Amino acid sequence: MIVSYIFPMKIATEAALALGVLVVEDENFSRTILSESLVAGGLRVVGSASNAQAAMKLFQLHHPDVVTLDLDLGDGPTGIDIAYAMREKDSSVGIVILSSLPDPRLLRPNLRPVPPHVIYQQKSKVDTPEALMRSIHEAIQAIANPGDKKASRNNGAQHQTPFTDTQIELMRLIALGLSNTEISKRRFTTVKSTENSIARLAKILHLEQDETINQRVQIARTYFRLIKGI
Repeated sequence: MIVSYIFPMKIATEAALALGVLVVEDENFSRTILSESLVAGGLRVVGSASNAQAAMKLFQLHHPDVVTLDLDLGDGPTGIDIAYAMREKDSSVGIVILSSLPDPRLLRPNLRPVPPHVIYQQKSKVDTPEALMRSIHEAIQAIANPGDKKASRNNGAQHQTPFTDTQIELMRLIALGLSNTEISKRRFTTVKSTENSIARLAKILHLEQDETINQRVQIARTYFRLIKGI
């Protein structure tokens, strides 16, 4: 759930009252709560969608000022994919991508980077109405003042975890239970190179060489903690 209760008080300004927001979230309950919270905050929810196709139809119909996008919409396009499509249609739209993941790269391999001037927020960090409204206004400022570093915060580009793309992919493949040989095949590299990469990853994770502890299991546990946002 993104927001667990409705605004305790009206905090919107007259300018905010004119803002139209499109909500894209595949989970019905979260979509309803998010929409109600935005309305209670003084914004106009012009529509809500659970998938990419419906989102694009509503976007072109209503021309919202801001869009909130769930990162993971199940099979098919992600929130990032939709953000790119919407920006092609309207370069001035503010966009907030919401996810349970601290880093969008944890969703799946070869994920596109978060577009410039898009706000990426972990859902656990927008668990109050005030935090949600801040993200909305950050999205507006980010696109209105693209040269302002404070206004154009792009969490996706900065990454929320200290790992490289290769290290995240290694953790994912190890968590799937794949052998070094199979990992090497998938990454088009040698077994020795894979072994060296895993050794460097273990060092970064401060996993000591210990016969009583299985490093691969520890790496897998780290990956699962990351995707749970722990």
